[in-house]
Amino acid sequence: MHGLVSLLDKEHYQQVESLWQMLEKECGLTGIQATPFPHFSWLIASDFDWSALEIALQEITSQTSPFTAHTTGLGSFSGVNPVIFIPVVRTAELSALHRQVWESIRPHAIDISPLYSPDNWLPHISLAYADVTPDNIPCVMQKLAFRTYNWQIQVDNISFIHGPEGHIGEIRYQFKLQSTA
Repeated sequence: MHGLVSLLDKEHYQQVESLWQMLEKECGLTGIQATPFPHFSWLIASDFDWSALEIALQEITSQTSPFTAHTTGLGSFSGVNPVIFIPVVRTAELSALHRQVWESIRPHAIDISPLYSPDNWLPHISLAYADVTPDNIPCVMQKLAFRTYNWQIQVDNISFIHGPEGHIGEIRYQFKLQSTA
């Protein structure tokens, strides 16, 4: 899968990397390394029309000013492969930008995940996934649950993580938010 994301600002990027390192050392988790860039996702899909994607991203970012996103708490997506994450507070402004991204990119995406549609999207910063099990989740929650995640993140980019099946993701595009209006 490939993802359209916003990479975190330097301060929070480093904080998330430190949490990942702690979870690896203390709980043995390494699954997060499949996409080793602290971020929150706008959408994911199995493939894209690359030239159309680049044009759409240039247009979106040229019309969007940098903004502050807020996080709070700790969350999880339950199921066979649980995900532990920090929720990004979904404001009206964030939802409007997400809808613009979704509508602009969807025509150029192949097998886009419906979990990222405007009605379903839950923006989040993943801390653990792919290798969370019944055996290690107590360690994960013990290490994470008693911390505070009330962050103000300066969002200044929309980036694209290219993650071919079985390979570590890499940043293919990074566009800075530019609008001054």
